[in-house]
Amino acid sequence: MEEFFIISRRNIDSSWSLDSLRDSFYAIEYCEEVLDIPEEYIGDVSLTSEGLEISLYDIDMDSLDYDDDWYMQLKRLANHSRAAA
Repeated sequence: MEEFFIISRRNIDSSWSLDSLRDSFYAIEYCEEVLDIPEEYIGDVSLTSEGLEISLYDIDMDSLDYDDDWYMQLKRLANHSRAAA
């Protein structure tokens, strides 16, 4: 299953430069270090005019614990949608 998140620019950690997040390497690093998203779930990450767009792949909703801090934090910070299976 694929899930999409958009973190608005105002919700991006201010210690990170928006210019650096234009580079996909740093955008992925932000997801791993700041948002604590496990590397194996991260698909595409890009900075757009709306904010940081994150696509997560291969999330097994049956095994994902909804109490996982990273997932709950991401859902609180971002607009969220789930792709049809």
